[in-house]
Amino acid sequence: MNKISIKYRILTILVCAIVSLITFNSMPQNVIAEGIKVGVVDINEIFDKYSRRTDLDQELKDIEAGFKKEIEDKKKEMIDLNEETQLLDLGSESRNSNIEILEKKNVELEGYAKFAENQLTKKYKNAFEVIYEEIINEVNSFGKEENYSVIIKKEKPNLQSNQLSDLQFKIGIRTVLYNSSSIDITQTITERLNARYQQEKSE
Repeated sequence: MNKISIKYRILTILVCAIVSLITFNSMPQNVIAEGIKVGVVDINEIFDKYSRRTDLDQELKDIEAGFKKEIEDKKKEMIDLNEETQLLDLGSESRNSNIEILEKKNVELEGYAKFAENQLTKKYKNAFEVIYEEIINEVNSFGKEENYSVIIKKEKPNLQSNQLSDLQFKIGIRTVLYNSSSIDITQTITERLNARYQQEKSE
């Protein structure tokens, strides 16, 4: 290959590179990411500000209070029966009968306490699932309506921890390290959810 041919090829490559660079620099910045629309949302913040979750929490607290009252009533009944039993003669038929009743009531109380705990756990779990599903559905609906390409979950940093493992876990689950406030749709999703919920309540 002669020197002229080599120089010609080098010159061609340089010209193409210069033209490409000029074209790239002259393009608007948003053209580079044309068609990409990104949003971020703080699920925990929505949980805190969603009115339905607040109402569900109160309902669950009322149910929990009801269980606790029932347990306390059963305990008081056993205490009263035990005090009555202590006044009876040792070995008497009445005392022995009361002791059997106490043992039965104690078993019933343990069973009821376990039942109450399982019911509360189930109800709290179901409530969490319902709220989470509503939030996700609202995010999906909003994303489709506004033509978002992707919406990413973010969370406020909370690095306070006594254990290194906990700190490493909190750092590890962080998904967004920085975002512009202009792409944060948390408040919008919260307002949409609350508006829909208030409409449902009024109906």
